Amino acid sequence: MNAKITMVLVGWLLCIVFAFGQTDKKESLQIQKIKLQDEIALANKILAATRQDKDLSVGQVEALIQKIGIRERLIRTMQKEIDLMSEEIEVLQKQNKDQEKQISKMREEYAEMIRAARTSNSNYSRLMFLLSSKSFNQAFQRMEYMKQIAEHRRLQVEEIVEKQELLEEEIIKLNNKKTEKLSLLKNKEKEISNMQSDMKKTEEAIGQLNTQEKDILQQIETKRTQSERLEKEIQRIIIEEIKKAKAAAERKQIEDEAIDLGLIRGKDFSSNTSNDELQSRIKKKRAESKLAATSKESKPYILTPEAQKLADNFTKSKGSLPWPVARGIITSSFGRHPHAVAKGVVVNNNGIDIATENGSKARAVYDGEVSSVIRIPYGNIAVLIRHGNYFTVYDNLVEVYVKKGDVVKTKQEIGLIFTDTKDGKTSLHFEVWLNQNVQNPQPWLYNK
Repeated sequence: MNAKITMVLVGWLLCIVFAFGQTDKKESLQIQKIKLQDEIALANKILAATRQDKDLSVGQVEALIQKIGIRERLIRTMQKEIDLMSEEIEVLQKQNKDQEKQISKMREEYAEMIRAARTSNSNYSRLMFLLSSKSFNQAFQRMEYMKQIAEHRRLQVEEIVEKQELLEEEIIKLNNKKTEKLSLLKNKEKEISNMQSDMKKTEEAIGQLNTQEKDILQQIETKRTQSERLEKEIQRIIIEEIKKAKAAAERKQIEDEAIDLGLIRGKDFSSNTSNDELQSRIKKKRAESKLAATSKESKPYILTPEAQKLADNFTKSKGSLPWPVARGIITSSFGRHPHAVAKGVVVNNNGIDIATENGSKARAVYDGEVSSVIRIPYGNIAVLIRHGNYFTVYDNLVEVYVKKGDVVKTKQEIGLIFTDTKDGKTSLHFEVWLNQNVQNPQPWLYNK
């Protein structure tokens, strides 16, 4: 009996665990679906902005391609929802089937009990059963026994009715699940149809833009030239930052040595004392104290404790940094990849391009200090922010709200993103650097 109860309890607990697991999965898929639907809505808004003129643009094609990718992810998410719903339906069907068997067995047992009672009543009456008792105590016990039998019958009827009502509720729940699954299937088919329509529009747009090949190649070349100028300037600034950090580290090392020997800041040396002069005074002090010279090597790039902490925290934030725009979709990924329209042309992107809404602001993805505000000839403005030995770049700004040396906070607005009046495209170019090494920004950004 104990083993049977244990098995029932284990089964009950497993059902609860399964139900909670399914609920968590379902909520996660619904959150993901809402996010993807929001991205599709944003892509439609971006497309509407780029269609203000009748002429097609590369920006439209990029937005359409990205929209198709989002729809593909949405369809996969919906399929996962459908699969999860199928699992729930299968579990409910099994539970209902088991419950039906249990109710059927209880009804058979009750019917057998009634038949046994009728047979018993035909042999001798309940009164004779009591009168045949050998003592008052036995008669009392027999009376209690008959009451228990009657109570047991009553409770069994109530249990059968209760289980039947519960089964009817579960059947309604099952039917609702089936209806929900059908609705999901219809929505999935609708998204597949929408994706096919987007693919057709993309093919038509690319076909029309191929007639403007000369202009597109000119745009690509202009953008490449501007990108090269920006990358050179970024590298120059980063190298300068490293040199400054190295120089500061070397200076601190010399000053620490001077103080260790008893030289007093403000009396024996100041910030205006050159390194050569200070080292000469150190040498003289060592000679007076008859101490041997020490040899210390400075590291190529030493961070202050504060900068090191900032860099460490930046590293730990990989995968959870906020986006540099409030809402956006990536239209050009990191690294080398084919151009969206121009055949045979390979784009080498040192960052990612994020399409967003007209009037959007760029915002810092993490706490840091503005290293530079870069203005490229015939281009727009870029802001370079330092986070220890990490750097983030925000390019294609038409206005900036910060200047060199400003300390910025996470999500602080740093500039207005440029909107091209020719095609209505609003896009931010975003990069991440570790020292002089460019990183793929996408894995750094929050994407759940």
